[in-house]
Amino acid sequence: MHTSKSLNGFKSGAMLFIAIFILLSLLPLTFWESSITQLYINILVPSMSFLVSLLMIYTTWWSYKNNRNLFNAWLMISTGTILYFIANLFYFFLRDYWGLISPPSFVDILFLIAYPLLILGIFNLLKKPYKTRLKPFLDLVIVMVSLFFIVWFPLIWPVIKPSQPDSLSMILSISYLFLDLIFLLGVNIVLFSENKKINELPIILLALGIFFQVFGDMAYAYHVVVPNLEYLLLANILYSSTSIFAIFAIISYLKNININIRDYLSIYRKPRPYNDWISYLPLILVLFTYSLLLVTTPDAALIWGVGIIVALVIFRQVISLNEIIKAQITLKRNKQIISERKAQLDFITSNMLDLISESDENGVYKYVSPSSKQLLGYPFEDLLGKSMFEFIHPDDSEKVIESLKESQESAEGVRIQYRYRNAHGKYIWLETNGKTVFDEKGFRGFIYSSRDISDQKEAAEFVKKSLREKEALLREIHHRVNNNLQVISSLLSLQSDNVVDERDHELFIESQNRVRSMAMIHEKLYQSDSFSSVNFSDYLKTLLNSLIYDYSNDLGHIEMELDIEDVDLNIETSVPCGLIINELVSNSLKHAFPNGRKGKIMVKLHRDNDKFILIVGDDGIGCSKELLTENGKKLGFNLVKSLIKQLDGSMEILEGDGTIYKIIFSELKYQKRF
Repeated sequence: MHTSKSLNGFKSGAMLFIAIFILLSLLPLTFWESSITQLYINILVPSMSFLVSLLMIYTTWWSYKNNRNLFNAWLMISTGTILYFIANLFYFFLRDYWGLISPPSFVDILFLIAYPLLILGIFNLLKKPYKTRLKPFLDLVIVMVSLFFIVWFPLIWPVIKPSQPDSLSMILSISYLFLDLIFLLGVNIVLFSENKKINELPIILLALGIFFQVFGDMAYAYHVVVPNLEYLLLANILYSSTSIFAIFAIISYLKNININIRDYLSIYRKPRPYNDWISYLPLILVLFTYSLLLVTTPDAALIWGVGIIVALVIFRQVISLNEIIKAQITLKRNKQIISERKAQLDFITSNMLDLISESDENGVYKYVSPSSKQLLGYPFEDLLGKSMFEFIHPDDSEKVIESLKESQESAEGVRIQYRYRNAHGKYIWLETNGKTVFDEKGFRGFIYSSRDISDQKEAAEFVKKSLREKEALLREIHHRVNNNLQVISSLLSLQSDNVVDERDHELFIESQNRVRSMAMIHEKLYQSDSFSSVNFSDYLKTLLNSLIYDYSNDLGHIEMELDIEDVDLNIETSVPCGLIINELVSNSLKHAFPNGRKGKIMVKLHRDNDKFILIVGDDGIGCSKELLTENGKKLGFNLVKSLIKQLDGSMEILEGDGTIYKIIFSELKYQKRF
């Protein structure tokens, strides 16, 4: 279907064509007294018929190429139109121009053959299943027939009837009128059909054209009885108007331009005060037609005509009553369905665990599901019209108000937890999911889904309490382990004071440092918020400061170089790593700088993906191969190798000044003991 732009273009072209036609129709007035006036008037109809015939032939060919479904219909309509044009052409030359024939003649036979073809072609536009909107169709038929009788019997028939010489002439004079009425009836049947092969606009235009044809027949019949140019011009203008509407119908079909007739029949579906009178128009016209029996001398034709109209009105009312009965049955069935669904909904909402509610922008309840009785102890009637803030705990009201306000401003949902007073006066915890609701007037309130979470709150509080107890227990354990290790370190320190041999005294000091390095791990753990890992950089700084303090005799010539990344290590990795650094740094402090030699001790720790690189060394006197072999038999060096193996790491001694150890290891994973 084309856009409104195409429809507007069609309207503009139609208006231009109509304007030209009006000018051509009024042109005879400029030479009214001329001898060619009647010839000009009579040539209008065959000229327009010729143009319509050409367009019909093209439309038939176009349908054969593009829409075979409509080819037969357009072929019959085109054939009827061509016969109609030939008849008009013969009438013009043989009667109007040469005056050789007078009705009835063989030309009337061509007209009579054309009408069945036109009607059959129109009915070929229907498609199965055949279904017509009877009520508007009958209204239109009643209006058309009533208008016909209103015009025909008071104005036309009294003049025509006495002028006819015989019955054959009388029948022929009005046969065209009734054929046009039958043709118009067929077009309207297609127009109001639910299933047709063509858009509605071409049918509407064609119906309007035939409507003008009917009035043209009336005007021509009057001209035959009372010959004058005014009636002849009026009849030919009306006949030519039929051709113009036919041309518009063809163009709208070829361009696929359409309108929706249902939009123009809204009076049958949308009762409005200002157009109620339109629905009574058929009845008004029927009454006016019936009044003709009173104001005119009735004959059999008029009585039969009024009887037909009354029968149509009765048939229309029967259809209306049938529709009302069907509507009542449907309404009753729908009410039963709604009642059943309402009962089902009430059953569900009464037994559901959640509370569904709706409030206005001020928090006043507009709807509360029956489950409020089960959840809160209140019947839903007791909550309607009350503010939800009457039941919310005062300490939670401000939080709820702010949350709802933010939700309204952002037009997003909200989830809030708050305490709500139930029917027993006890506050329970509710979790509510709210959704903002808007209509054409703007914000109208919230829809809520609330659930009792008191048990979850109690369970969460129990878990928090249990975690606090476990944290306190772990903190106490680490504190006690630290204290015990400090006691062991103190005992070793006291015992070393009683050792005379210098070598034995050194062994005590080394053991004391090892115990202290482990104690520091537990000290850091119970002082931190996490019991699963230790900030190793902070731990190393504390450990190294402690070692420097123990070996502080004349250490002013030794410089410490630290490059430690801020990393956290679990206790499984921290303890062996701390012992390794303790051993290597202690060894450098004792042996790398004899006789006051100046130098530096370096400790570096960095992460490399999932590995850690530890470098511990000094730029002291270094170690010969014999010394390294001798050191390999000592406890400290064996302990370092054992701890590196425990860390699943590797160690290498780097070349250069002094002694530098490079150790690569990974953080150990915690393994469940039980």
